[in-house]
Amino acid sequence: MHNRRNVAPSERWLSLGAGMLMGAAAAHLLYRAATGYCTIYAALGIASVPDGQTHNRNASVPYGTGVRVEETIAIEMPAAGLYAFWRRLETLPQFMHHLDDVTVLTPTRSRWRVHAPAGKLLSWEAEIINDVPDELIGWRSLPGSAINHAGSVHFDQRGSVTDVRVVLEYVPLARFGASIAKLLGEEPQKQIAEDLQRFKSIVERGEICAS
Repeated sequence: MHNRRNVAPSERWLSLGAGMLMGAAAAHLLYRAATGYCTIYAALGIASVPDGQTHNRNASVPYGTGVRVEETIAIEMPAAGLYAFWRRLETLPQFMHHLDDVTVLTPTRSRWRVHAPAGKLLSWEAEIINDVPDELIGWRSLPGSAINHAGSVHFDQRGSVTDVRVVLEYVPLARFGASIAKLLGEEPQKQIAEDLQRFKSIVERGEICAS
């Protein structure tokens, strides 16, 4: 212990707080290193090791097998209203044309239905795994689904404008000898961009489209 102090009391408190935060982060990293398990990854249903080597058997999109699509659009509305509209999952087919129907089963679980190639009707169940009001909705298909995918929509408000960012990750749809891209058209990125444009038109004009 030094007899002469050269750090002000306010800085000492800041140092204590920073040290505690760093200690908590270090403890979490040591736990990850020792066990190979991350509670944050588990909550999101993701894994960063190849399939077959991960302890998370419930991940919808195993590491290294997914295709990622991301698109953002700016909308002249508060994030709260946009989040509320999107959170009513049964309204998604109004602007996502590849969706035929979404049925809400519980506050976090829903059934999705699409028209697949060759005139087939395809359905699966999904669950919301991350829900931050006015900021984020994250979901994934349930284990054993015909379509393995995970996605999220983020609402980032800056002044009167909100950036709505959609991230979708999926694996090949082997059952139909194609990928889920066939359900989104030949260009998934373009299809999602068009879906967001329809969403923008609906919410900015206050329209309710027929489902």
